[in-house]
Amino acid sequence: MKKLMIAASALTLLTFAACKKEGQQADQNVKAGILPNGSTLPGIINANVELVAYGTYYLDGKSYVVPGGDLVINEGVTIKGISKPTPAEASALIVTRGGLIHADGTNAPIVFTSNNATPAVGDWGGVVILGNAPTNQSNPTIEGIDLPTLPVGVDVHYGGSTPADNSGILKYVRIEWAGANVSDNNELNSLTLGGVGSGTVLDYIQVSYGRDDAFEFFGGTVNATHLVSLNTNDDILDFDHGYTGNVQYVIGLRRAGFVYADANGIESDNDANSSSLTPRTQPTVSNVTLIGGETSAFAGTLNAARFRRNTGLNVTNSIFLGYGNGITLEGGASGTFSGNVVHAFSTLGPIVVPGNEVYINASNSNTDIQLLDPFGVGTFDPNTTLPAHAGKGADPAGSYWFLTWTAGL
Repeated sequence: MKKLMIAASALTLLTFAACKKEGQQADQNVKAGILPNGSTLPGIINANVELVAYGTYYLDGKSYVVPGGDLVINEGVTIKGISKPTPAEASALIVTRGGLIHADGTNAPIVFTSNNATPAVGDWGGVVILGNAPTNQSNPTIEGIDLPTLPVGVDVHYGGSTPADNSGILKYVRIEWAGANVSDNNELNSLTLGGVGSGTVLDYIQVSYGRDDAFEFFGGTVNATHLVSLNTNDDILDFDHGYTGNVQYVIGLRRAGFVYADANGIESDNDANSSSLTPRTQPTVSNVTLIGGETSAFAGTLNAARFRRNTGLNVTNSIFLGYGNGITLEGGASGTFSGNVVHAFSTLGPIVVPGNEVYINASNSNTDIQLLDPFGVGTFDPNTTLPAHAGKGADPAGSYWFLTWTAGL
């Protein structure tokens, strides 16, 4: 990770200030450089700002990293989102087009979490990254932002013509208790990505106990690897607006005792209107293990994967089990689905084709799939026997990459 090297005697005297509006960060004037441990992130970051390793920081409303800004979050940092009275005011970190974030917790995970002593789903808004990579919409505005409260000069549009656009790094990061439903179809997800380019690094990211989706990709070309979702309220992976990147090595877990709303493992649309706009949404998804309930008594989940509204797809070497329905294709969705293992409690969907292993079993979702212990702790790997054999699922090499840096698995 490229760290900001600044001698105390040479601190840049540039300042940045947030525009104080109701529901936004309070006015702050902070020197560019190292933000002291215990600080609240400013409302607008337009310079290089570094958070001290193993420090604790706070989000109190929205904090925007704008062009010229580079937020460097060192290892072991905890950022706590403060709860607000309404979802529209939810605390969140938003990296706008031209802004940068460098958050590398390789040596000790970086954690975004709730400030509440007893956290709950949706305590704060989440993390948003916006970039200049292509989408199939015309200069869209990202969801989940209450535009009347947007600080003057801050731009929350996303997308552009730079496929390799670089918004920075998120690596070994956990995001907990996030998400905000501002209004219908206007939500902050735990991690929202709008037009993010392939120059951005997304690797080893866990989302837990989030309202709405865990990971939503609105267009863009960014690739994402080693993702974990635990008990997210809605979809685990959601693709829209012309996303064309690669997502590989994903574990998605749903456990009893949490409320799930319209919860698909994967949901993918070209756009809300089922249009033929290009680039067509065409995620390439491989080595995914999505685990719903152990028995059909587990309620609240819909489809292991739902491809609809003219989306494309390319899904291989993945394992789906414990959902009511298997894989559905609707409204012109088409593409490749091969080399996968699918269990459903009631309906498999149309993906009953050569090259996939499919099972209906209402008593126990793992009887035929034969993962080692998908409802235990950290044992999601395949047994040595078929059907969940080597090469399939989130951990084909048996490296247990999801241990040590995650929480709650």
